[in-house]
Amino acid sequence: MSSTAPATEAMACRLGKQQRRRLAAFDFDHTIVAQNTDTVVRDLLPPEVVSSRTLNELVENDCWTEYMSEVFRLLHVQQVTEARIRDTIRVIPEVPGFVRLIKHLHKKLNFDMIIISDSNSVFIEEWVKAYNMADCFVAIFTNPAEFDSNGQLQVRPHHQQSECKLSASNLCKGRVLEHFVIEQDLRRSIRYDHVFYVGDGNNDICPVLRQRACDFACARQGFAMEKHLIRNRNKLKLRAQLLVWKSGFDLMEQMLALPQMQVPPVDLQTAEGHAEMARRASAVAGPSKQTN
Repeated sequence: MSSTAPATEAMACRLGKQQRRRLAAFDFDHTIVAQNTDTVVRDLLPPEVVSSRTLNELVENDCWTEYMSEVFRLLHVQQVTEARIRDTIRVIPEVPGFVRLIKHLHKKLNFDMIIISDSNSVFIEEWVKAYNMADCFVAIFTNPAEFDSNGQLQVRPHHQQSECKLSASNLCKGRVLEHFVIEQDLRRSIRYDHVFYVGDGNNDICPVLRQRACDFACARQGFAMEKHLIRNRNKLKLRAQLLVWKSGFDLMEQMLALPQMQVPPVDLQTAEGHAEMARRASAVAGPSKQTN
C-alpha cells in the first residue's frame, strides 16, 4: 500500500472536477446594440424637456443614474407607457453581425458569455429576449430596474464605488469582471483559458487593463475605447492582445482565425481529463513508497 496514494487520489479528485472554458464579456450599448438605449428612450420626451436645466445639471455633475431616474420620472409625467418604452427598446437595431456572433459562440464554440453594461436590466433583458438570446448569457451585470405599480421605471446603481477613477461611481466593469472570474473558479471550479472583453467606450478601459496576456481586448474601430488604447497603449501597459473590430461579422472572423481557437479548451471532466490530472497529481506527489 502506498503511503502517498490517498494524497494523490485526493488531488486528482479535486483537479478532475475542474472545467477549462472560454469567456466572452460584452458591453451592450454601441457594442451589441447600435444605439445608446438610455438616450433612445430619453428622446421619447419632448425636445424642450430633454434640454431642460434640471436634466442638464445632472449630466454636468456626472450623475448618469440620477439623470436617468429623472428621465424616467418625466416620462411617467408625460404619460409614456411601459408598453411604449419596451416597444422602443425592442426595435433598436443590432450592431451588424452581433446576434450571429453571440449565437455562434454559444451554440458552436460553447463559450460562457456575460454582459456588463451601464444600461439597466429592463432594457437589456427586453432586447435580448426579442432576439431569442436569453439563454446565451450566464449572467447580466447592470443597473437593476423595474416598473413600479404606477408604471414608472425605477433604476438603482449596480453598486457604489470610488476606488476606480476609470469608472463611474455606479459601475466599475473591471471589478465586476474580476469578481465573476474568481467566483466561477471558487464556486463552480471553472477556469477560463481565455477571456474576450468586447466594448467600445471609455468605461470599457478598466476591464481590459485587468486582463492577462492570454486574453483579448476587443475594441470597436473608431470609438473611444480603441482611440484611448491606441494612443496610450505603452502608458497603460495593456497585457491582453488587442483586436479591433468593425462589426460582429468582422470580430467573428478574427476570433475564428486565432490559433487559440483551433483547439478546444481541456475539459477536465472528460475521461481523458481525469487521466491527465491523475498523472499530474502523481507526479507532484513523487514516487510511491511501498510497505511490506
